[in-house]
Amino acid sequence: MDWQQIQQSFRGSFEGALWAFVLLILLGISLPILSHIWTERFQRFRNLRRIQRQFSAKGINPQEWRLLEDAIRSTCPENPDRLLDSVSLFHTWVDGLPDIDSAEPELLQTLQRIKEMAYPESGHVFVPHSTRDLSPGVSLNLGFHKGGQEVIPCIVVEVGMDGLRLSPRGSYGSKGAPGEQLSLFYPRPEAMYHAVVRLKESPGGELRVSHAQQGQFRVRQLREFWRVDVDMEVAFIVMQEPGKIFESEAGWRPDQRPGHLINLSGNGAALITHNPPPRGSHIAFALNLPSKTLPDLQAEVLHITINHEISRLHLVFRNLDPGDQELIIRNLFMLYREQTGFEPVADSGPVLFQTRG
Repeated sequence: MDWQQIQQSFRGSFEGALWAFVLLILLGISLPILSHIWTERFQRFRNLRRIQRQFSAKGINPQEWRLLEDAIRSTCPENPDRLLDSVSLFHTWVDGLPDIDSAEPELLQTLQRIKEMAYPESGHVFVPHSTRDLSPGVSLNLGFHKGGQEVIPCIVVEVGMDGLRLSPRGSYGSKGAPGEQLSLFYPRPEAMYHAVVRLKESPGGELRVSHAQQGQFRVRQLREFWRVDVDMEVAFIVMQEPGKIFESEAGWRPDQRPGHLINLSGNGAALITHNPPPRGSHIAFALNLPSKTLPDLQAEVLHITINHEISRLHLVFRNLDPGDQELIIRNLFMLYREQTGFEPVADSGPVLFQTRG
């Protein structure tokens, strides 16, 4: 064997050893990854079989299990128990089923049965993500898109798989036609929720509406209450100041001062004036709304912002009746729709309009 053959043999042995070394490195990297993937898949399979056994003991049939399995695979395949811990996640999945609005009664009955088995004690959902999360007894407002500017306050009577059954609070004029779109507003302390639903029927003074589709039950503004800018003159009375008592013997009587409301919500307002009372004072004024005047709305001055000779009072309403609170919110919807013809959208800040008078 000459020198050239020795070199070729050595080079071949070196290349073979190098490729073997590279292969060992790749196996060292890939085997743990593949083992982890296989372990996760096996664990998911075991979790699914465990859940299937649990529901088999409750009497679930094969069709119902296939739907429940689809819900798990679509929403939380990594952790099947997460779906069973959240009825809202189940509702959101139902909202996204194809043609759920026109689903056959058999499918709706199957979904209802799955819900009853999976969530036997489901109650109030603190942060709703679907109109199916609403509970009987809650208050909401419906706004008709056509034929007037009517906003109807309602109480939820029943939440079914096929829609909501609502009882209007008081009389209402707009009957609407089946299939007509309505705006649903659900005021909550942490936010104002909004959805577009369809009127199904209105038998015997009740209203039956569809559920909103997946992703269409939205927060309009993450504030304590839905807020709009207004332009409204008011005359407010200072009822109480810090350190002063409203008693005749104290020599202090309430006085009336001019002001201008520039901001209004269901929980408070902003008012500008040249003659501000001290922070912590209690004031009262008449609020002229389109449908009704609240003659003695009381508020506390939480904060004062001074800009040259104008002071801006940040007010929070005190001892406000829940019915009056709903009335304020409902009239804000009405004012906006009357002047623009559009639904209020406050995601990027307050909605601006001017009130008449």
